[in-house]
Amino acid sequence: MKNPKSQEASLQGNDYELTETHVDIYNGYTAFMKWGTISVIAILILMATFLL
Repeated sequence: MKNPKSQEASLQGNDYELTETHVDIYNGYTAFMKWGTISVIAILILMATFLL
């Protein structure tokens, strides 16, 4: 019977074949945050324009 802790330690951080997936997720997240920030700023500008 294998010790699960030693198996976990040998597998930890060993996901180099998923590097492209990680890069795609990061690029999607940064694009989402960029457009989310731009949309919030646009909404605040429109609120200031119409409500003042």
